Amino acid sequence: MHQRYTAKQVAEALTETKGMVFIAAQRLGCDPDTIQNYCKRYPSVQAAKDAQRGMMLDAAELKLWQSIQNGEPWGIAFALKTIGKDRGYVERHEQTGENGQAMVLRVVYENPPEPLPEPPRALPPPVSDGTQNGHNS
Repeated sequence: MHQRYTAKQVAEALTETKGMVFIAAQRLGCDPDTIQNYCKRYPSVQAAKDAQRGMMLDAAELKLWQSIQNGEPWGIAFALKTIGKDRGYVERHEQTGENGQAMVLRVVYENPPEPLPEPPRALPPPVSDGTQNGHNS
């Protein structure tokens, strides 16, 4: 199978573009799916992408840390809602069953509710006396 690029060329393109797949594809003159396929096929290409993404996340976390040090409310709130959620700083709690599966709930009533009354039985149809609409003509 002939490949247009070597794994090294794709890894270098990802390194130069800080792990940005679409920009790396543009530089190489290929489709972004080609880059993704190289990532799946070659661990070295995936490692180059992951390394660049890791550096980007580290840089973003440093900026978040700086915002917290500067007392910026957005940074403090964001850190608490994400990193601090195991301490209860969340806006919403999600409950799941064992291993993240659906939760099974069973309702047990201490005092069961009274059963619903039987629905009324339908009235029998009106009896016709042979005249239309019950009027004599």
